[in-house]
Amino acid sequence: MMPASGPLARVIPRGRVAGIDYGRKRIGVAICDAERILASPWCVREANGDHAADAAFFQGLVRDEALVGFVVGLPLNTDGTPSAMSREVERFGGWLGRATGLPVAYQDERYTSHEAATMLAGVGLSRGQKKSRSDAVAAQLVLRGWMESAKAAPLRLVVGCGYLGERVARRWLARGNRVVATTRDRARAEAIEAFGAEPIILDVTADDPGWEKLFLAIGFPATVVWTVGFDRSAGASYHDVHAAGLTRLLDALASAPFSSKPRLIFASSTGVWGDERGGIVNEDTPTDPTREAGRVLVEAERLLGAHAAGPGTALRFAGLYGPGRVPRLSALRAGAAIAADPDSWLNLIHVDDAAAVVVAVADAPSPRPLYVVANGQPVRRRDWYDRLATLAGAPPPTWDTTAWDTTAPRGRGGDKRVDPSLVLADLGITLEHPDALASLPNLVDA
Repeated sequence: MMPASGPLARVIPRGRVAGIDYGRKRIGVAICDAERILASPWCVREANGDHAADAAFFQGLVRDEALVGFVVGLPLNTDGTPSAMSREVERFGGWLGRATGLPVAYQDERYTSHEAATMLAGVGLSRGQKKSRSDAVAAQLVLRGWMESAKAAPLRLVVGCGYLGERVARRWLARGNRVVATTRDRARAEAIEAFGAEPIILDVTADDPGWEKLFLAIGFPATVVWTVGFDRSAGASYHDVHAAGLTRLLDALASAPFSSKPRLIFASSTGVWGDERGGIVNEDTPTDPTREAGRVLVEAERLLGAHAAGPGTALRFAGLYGPGRVPRLSALRAGAAIAADPDSWLNLIHVDDAAAVVVAVADAPSPRPLYVVANGQPVRRRDWYDRLATLAGAPPPTWDTTAWDTTAPRGRGGDKRVDPSLVLADLGITLEHPDALASLPNLVDA
């Protein structure tokens, strides 16, 4: 596992942490015990612009007090938006992370200075002593607030924070949950950081991705959702990602010192079925994948169901669409032929509805081990691409009739109608986008 450096490294392992109240003249410091029960004012560092001396001070603090990370108070406006000082504090936090090599987290400090002054109002100290002491007390309040929020907020781990994973993470963040999200890419890690989750750079296909170290650092996740996408350019096979990669995660979860099991959710696909000749498929329909991806996903579902860390819930998603992802839009604009039967069925689910299903499964008291997820309104491919071409100002769709015949499988996606009745009824979900054709105009305009 390679954690992101500087301000990206917000996952702080267990142990003693220092709280920081940053100021241009004075920097207040507080430290908590290893069990994170008590936070105490520690000292005040006079800031004189000597960065080398400041670095030596904080490095010595790390060494002498066995620190594992820092929490820096972030000054926000009363409405929660960044203040004029916020960016300067973030630059200080980035410097502190680089100088010490430790992860740095941020905590809202809107009212800590006032609260610190109130706490010291009745103490028999001079005005100057109170002013100096208040910086360390403010740091104590920053650290205490971070400790309390970390205990109260459920931890959600999103493995593979891409198109679907990001929307799941955003929903949990909006509910006040703590979200740790993995990605292989540093630029993607920065985007994850920007919307408020805690990014970790990790490759699930590595021989040792670093799961054990991650769980020691973050503690018990209430939910682990696998939304790993397949990147053909990465040089790994479907099996490397979804079978071997998932097995490593499950093995690490089974050996982690957790008192209970996290809720496991695996994003699978309706591609586990081949061509069903237009028939209806649901959770009871036997799988018959004709493509490598489908076969590997069936294997991964079985691993999840049989593993000691499981059983978890597999969600077989129909084709995801939404902002930035409209099936075959670029191909239509390029005039490329579509290798499919125009009269076969296309099954879709809007990405926001898919994210809502993941969150609902995480919340459900006893979800089933398998659900199929679609909008329940399959469309003929001919209707979808005719409508899409019209909206996009593209040439009328053409069809590659050599890709299928009446006896052979009908190309990618096959021909089936996915019935999501069980998941909608079990979880009480009302889809925001039940009709994919009706959603197309806004998506193409965007």
